[in-house]
Amino acid sequence: MSATVLFDARLVLEKPTGIGQYVVSLLPNLMRIAPDWHFHVIRRPQPWAGYGIDEWDAPNLSQHVSRERHMSLRQHVTVPNLARRLGADLLHYPHFDAPVLLQRVPVVVTLYDVKYLVHPEFFPDLSSLKRRYMRFCFGQSLRRSAAVLTISESSRADLVRLFRVAENRVDVIPLAADPLFQPADSDAVGAFLSKYGLERPFVLTVGERRPHKNHARLIRAFARSRSRETHDLVIVGQPYRDYGEPEREVGRAGLEGRVHFLAGVAVDELAPAYTAAEAFVLLSLYEGFGLPILEAMGCETPVVASKTTALGEVLGEAGVAVDPEDEGAIAHAIDQVLRDEEARRRLLERAANRRADFSWQTAAERTLAVYRRVLDLDV
Repeated sequence: MSATVLFDARLVLEKPTGIGQYVVSLLPNLMRIAPDWHFHVIRRPQPWAGYGIDEWDAPNLSQHVSRERHMSLRQHVTVPNLARRLGADLLHYPHFDAPVLLQRVPVVVTLYDVKYLVHPEFFPDLSSLKRRYMRFCFGQSLRRSAAVLTISESSRADLVRLFRVAENRVDVIPLAADPLFQPADSDAVGAFLSKYGLERPFVLTVGERRPHKNHARLIRAFARSRSRETHDLVIVGQPYRDYGEPEREVGRAGLEGRVHFLAGVAVDELAPAYTAAEAFVLLSLYEGFGLPILEAMGCETPVVASKTTALGEVLGEAGVAVDPEDEGAIAHAIDQVLRDEEARRRLLERAANRRADFSWQTAAERTLAVYRRVLDLDV
């Protein structure tokens, strides 16, 4: 049996984000595998052009432009009204502030992680009032939604622990890397290296320079490694407000000119960046998933990553897992990956198998199965 879904894509912002990537990766696959279902999509007037939403064209798709902002009280009225007007059987809302208070159609909500509540020390600018409102929204979304999706077992465990909901109340549907993350050709790699003035082999990390990304400790560990003699460290990601500890750590470690902070790197430059790197390192102290691990694997770059939260879960046996607070262990892992050819070969073989475990086709199939369960349709 078919159904009508209202998918709220207002979190596809004017810049690339993790939620934006989730929406624009999942939705086209849903439309493709369920051609007899109709998908109404609420979107912002100008989502980031790189996502290509304006070019979506499918007979089972209708787009609706909205200026209503998420995290607003008004959306608890306007979104349910739109769902009723469109005759939607179900609303999928991919954020923690689902408009469930006055909603009459069943809601499926996607909750990625609870970093703002688990580690408030990483977000000192977040007021206690806003944090309380976020906790309220999380709780309402968990209790009032017909189904709750999350992206890792780690995130599900946090939700169960913080909000005392039953584990079977939350479905885990992992993310996947975009197919564009595969080894880039030599011209693209050369253009990337030339544009950013990278003349030496390098270790790469990717992520906004927020405190929980642990860049300062990575810099200290890199300073302790033997590989600093032969390699540079490249940090791709935007600065975060006035947080400048990574930059200060470069000076303290005497690594001026050896650590490169690259902001404004385009999405289509990431595959060349991963391909050019001789190792990829992700040492976040908290992540709900860790998509850059799969992106690096797709570009055939060996990975060193935190063994904590969801990162170890995504990495599996396909990379070197380390304690993200042990600088000596991090330095040793970097040296091992860069200097031990046999270890590199084994890691790349395992990574090829590991990344095959994650696909947007599978994510869409499992999401559609949740929709069918909520609507009590034959599966």
